Amino acid sequence: MLTTMPIEIDVGRLPRLLFTAPWDPVVVRRGDALGLRALTDQFAEAVAPDLSNRIRDGRWVTILAWCLARSQEAFDASGGRSLETRIDQRRRYDWLRPLELMWVARTVALVPDDWSRRSLNGIRRVRPWYIDHGMKPNRFGMSDAQFRAYRQTGMYGGYRLAFRKWPGMTLLGDGWTLGPAAQHLAQWLDSFLKEARPAWRLQDNGDIDLSVSAKRARSKEDQWWLKQWPNFSEGGRQADGKTLPRPRNEFAKLPEASLLVPLVFGEDPRGARRKAVARALVTAKAPTHIGICEYLADVFADDPVIAALPRFSRLADAGMEAMDLVAKVLGGSPDVALADIARHPRVKPVCRELFDAAQAWEKTDSPDIRHVGSASRLAGAMRDPAPVKCLGALIEHHQICGGGLRWFSLLDGRVEARSLQGSRNSSRYGFRLWSLCRLAVQCGVVGRMPRALLDDARADDEEAGADEDDNE
Repeated sequence: MLTTMPIEIDVGRLPRLLFTAPWDPVVVRRGDALGLRALTDQFAEAVAPDLSNRIRDGRWVTILAWCLARSQEAFDASGGRSLETRIDQRRRYDWLRPLELMWVARTVALVPDDWSRRSLNGIRRVRPWYIDHGMKPNRFGMSDAQFRAYRQTGMYGGYRLAFRKWPGMTLLGDGWTLGPAAQHLAQWLDSFLKEARPAWRLQDNGDIDLSVSAKRARSKEDQWWLKQWPNFSEGGRQADGKTLPRPRNEFAKLPEASLLVPLVFGEDPRGARRKAVARALVTAKAPTHIGICEYLADVFADDPVIAALPRFSRLADAGMEAMDLVAKVLGGSPDVALADIARHPRVKPVCRELFDAAQAWEKTDSPDIRHVGSASRLAGAMRDPAPVKCLGALIEHHQICGGGLRWFSLLDGRVEARSLQGSRNSSRYGFRLWSLCRLAVQCGVVGRMPRALLDDARADDEEAGADEDDNE
């Protein structure tokens, strides 16, 4: 006779899911509507290697060099030594982040009527923390999620590429340990801070023992720095011109230019390319962005990537012009018939230009670079300039190949809104040219900004700062 024995299950050994923290939604932006961002970066590397649109002010290079030097002292005092693991690097950044945010607050304090014209990531939280709340909330008034995200959205996150890639910035390009040239830059700034510097001179804290307080301040680095640098908002007659980030519409040589030139426009091949392109752009007489792309293609005709730059820029701009027009007609409506959009008076010439740009891209050889297929997919989809067919193909391409949030979708002949549209046109696909020329002017490599780029200051730093609210 068979008997069955009861099976005992050890519930404690079964896998379980425990929710121990609030769920943080993944932030997705509306950028890269046509899925061309990766290819755009390849073109940008050809004309402005080891640069980004967020690296736009040489003064922030100086400030961050000072912040890295100062935070290294605190990191060492706290017992930090290695930078080999991600955990070590995270602890290293914990000592840097408060200094970035204190420089944002310092700018608000010293130029209360002019701070809005400067790149100050984190300003939405730092300004009320400093002005309205007496610097009382921890983490500069940020939530835990915002404070963590600042490593990517903050000033160092935007400029880290420079500290890793530009020769002489950091040892072995680790992004943390300043090289001799960058150390000189930090010391230059420290000398101009005068009464506004911390209690000890840079690299001269022999009379002050920081180790005990720094070790106790782990996970409270922001409070430690506020105690060690209480006079961060003080400044003399030259505090603005010699220490603060520069206004976006200021195009003038910086007083520390001689120290920046070997770092930004050095004799290494990539620095030399940045210098050559910047100097070529200044000689261009073209009044438009596409015009200067055509000029660069003529000057650097031996480079097949730069030679294809005008055709790609034309295609990308035409595509975004059509996207913006659809968004404008859609407005605040949840959906609009595609046929109604196609009857808008501006649609026909916009679609004609997109079709012609696609034909121009397909009729000539494409450069042999990564992601070039993304432009060919867009061009291949534009088979008919008729508005209904052209816009339908464009929206379908956007749905399938676009990056980030979808702006709208096409269903049963109606265009349906998928994300809120701003009141202004979206940013075009750019190639770091504004940032490159702005740095060249600040370093004295060129004497002025090209006319076509004067109004091209895309607010990439502002978009990064928008993540602060999204992470709440």
